Amino acid sequence: MGRRDPIHTRRLLARNLRRLRLRREWSQHDLAEEAGVRQALVSALEVTTANPTLESLDRISEALGVEVAALLAAPKARKRRKAGGAGPGSRRPRPNP
Repeated sequence: MGRRDPIHTRRLLARNLRRLRLRREWSQHDLAEEAGVRQALVSALEVTTANPTLESLDRISEALGVEVAALLAAPKARKRRKAGGAGPGSRRPRPNP
């Protein structure tokens, strides 16, 4: 396995952190307060400029109710639809002339 660029991991963290925070309808301030970290850290993590400690990740994951691994997980592959349409049954029937 080749070496991965650290920015890849930061992007995963940023995407997952923001998604999980918004799912709870929390502001960055809300998450920071719940996790016991600074709001500036939450902001920096979401824009990939911070390099968090394991303690910070642990606090944030606990506040969000997930494992630390969930913050670093790659997105699951989506099932792709076949080209040429949105799928069976999605077309409107044509009116009879």
